[in-house]
Amino acid sequence: MKSLRGFRGFIVGLLSGSMLMLAVPTMAATVKQFVLNEAAYPIEVNGSTYESEQLPVMNYKGSTYVPLRAVGDLLGATVGWDSAQKKVIITYGSGGPVQNNAFRNVHVTGSGGKYTVTGEGRIFEAMMSYAVEDGHNYLLEKNYMLSEGAPAWSAFKLSISIPANKLPANGTLMLQLFEYSAKDGSKINILNIPLETFGGE
Repeated sequence: MKSLRGFRGFIVGLLSGSMLMLAVPTMAATVKQFVLNEAAYPIEVNGSTYESEQLPVMNYKGSTYVPLRAVGDLLGATVGWDSAQKKVIITYGSGGPVQNNAFRNVHVTGSGGKYTVTGEGRIFEAMMSYAVEDGHNYLLEKNYMLSEGAPAWSAFKLSISIPANKLPANGTLMLQLFEYSAKDGSKINILNIPLETFGGE
């Protein structure tokens, strides 16, 4: 009886060990490794050379990789992170009017925590919402009543003030225009707009 139990234990252990050994190469195969080398050549954009010891230009198999925010600065673009949608947002130059199905002709002016945002909204029941976030936290969230509801477009003007002690030391302050769904209360027609980028090089 003891030998039968020992044999069963041996078989169970052998099967468990075999399955574990088969799983290890599979797990190892899912890990990808990339070896980048520091580029030995300069990067020049509109007459300005990018140089940084902390964030160097890298090369991988003949392709050049540069820090996105640094190139954005050289090109006059705003680079920001939208934490809600987990994506990078790049606005080139003035960016021109920003729009989606619910908001159009959106323009931002101001700096240092004081911003004016103008545009037009086409919102069900005329109640639009907006929030400002720093990539980690929402600094404010408010509602604004348009003069008319959808399908009409109504002009809006937002005056946004963020206290100096709430401004990020390094990062992008993002404005989020949206409306709440009448069906389930979720945010819909979200339009993300960079207000200002702080820090960097």
